[in-house]
Amino acid sequence: MTENPKVLLDNQTRSRIFFSLYGAVFSAMLGVGIVIPLLPRYVVTMGATGIWIGAIFSAFALARVIFLPVFGKLSDNYGRRKLILIGLSSYSILSVLYILAGTVFEITALRFFHGIASAMILPIAIAYISDVTPVGGEGKFIGSFVSSIYIGMSFGPFIGGLILDYFTMNAVFFAMALLSLLALTTTLLYVPDIAPGPVIRSSFKSIVFHKALQGPILYQLMYALANGTFMVFLPILAIRTGQISATGIGLVILVSVLSTTVFQSLFSRFSDNFRRYHLIAVGVGMIGASLLIVPFFQGLPSFLIAALIMGIGRGISLPAMYALVTDAGREIGQGSASGLVNTCLAVGMIVAPLLSGTVMDYSGIFSVFLLSGLICVVCTMIFCRMGR
Repeated sequence: MTENPKVLLDNQTRSRIFFSLYGAVFSAMLGVGIVIPLLPRYVVTMGATGIWIGAIFSAFALARVIFLPVFGKLSDNYGRRKLILIGLSSYSILSVLYILAGTVFEITALRFFHGIASAMILPIAIAYISDVTPVGGEGKFIGSFVSSIYIGMSFGPFIGGLILDYFTMNAVFFAMALLSLLALTTTLLYVPDIAPGPVIRSSFKSIVFHKALQGPILYQLMYALANGTFMVFLPILAIRTGQISATGIGLVILVSVLSTTVFQSLFSRFSDNFRRYHLIAVGVGMIGASLLIVPFFQGLPSFLIAALIMGIGRGISLPAMYALVTDAGREIGQGSASGLVNTCLAVGMIVAPLLSGTVMDYSGIFSVFLLSGLICVVCTMIFCRMGR
């Protein structure tokens, strides 16, 4: 295995890079988390059907599919900081433009451009951290960093629900813009511009079929369906049953994502010492179980239990998955590895909302959760086999 020369950084410099970028990603995800679970409710007031809701979220993912491989390769060749700064600047501008959008079509167009900006931030930030990750500590280092995403996303929906209950949806969009500006400022002031290491020339075939990426690719496709079902269609279910307020939905997502953060920190150490596919299988099985609970047990207490199970499952499986990606990135380039895996996540995010929206329109919303849960069960068996 080829070690990236950047791992020779001293611990003080590595820690400064880690915490600076951690704070930037946390701020950006807090802003995004504020609006995502409220967007389905918002577009329903514009007359959006299940298919349109799926199209709005698929537009975001389509942009990522197109641009993730491009930005991943660019970051390997020319550096990562510039792309992150451009992405965060775009986040800030787009957040304000949501206020001016008056139709479902305009919201869909904004989501597409938001997806382009997203392709410059999270995958590139993870690739940046992978550059400075010491060999043998992939699970611990990357797993700890990825918690910034889930801590931000955990508090975002709850804060967004409070803002919407006491103010308006425009106030939610303003909050997203301000948090994006905070993330931009943090990156600009405290994240250094590290020159990329020696360019790793990898063919498209060698990247796509790299053995260490087979599991992460499957995981991301499964995760797109499972997480999309929970984050997008649970608010719709709450609207139809009338059992939970916007703040209640925010609380459910807070429990889900915060539990991911807690257990991810714990299991990030395990992923460096145990079979990673076994950890992934356990986590995916729990994610599937959480989705299968929803059609049979409704109301806030039941949704909170399902959210907790899903969060623990993600916390167990994510560090092991990202450790596999970092291992592969040392051979094919961290930007290329992260870009491919996140492209697969984006592909899943295109197909999953459209599939789930169609299922909801023709078979009812409960069928969406049953289908996603059963697919997770099948993936659990596949990961168990990979672990052997």
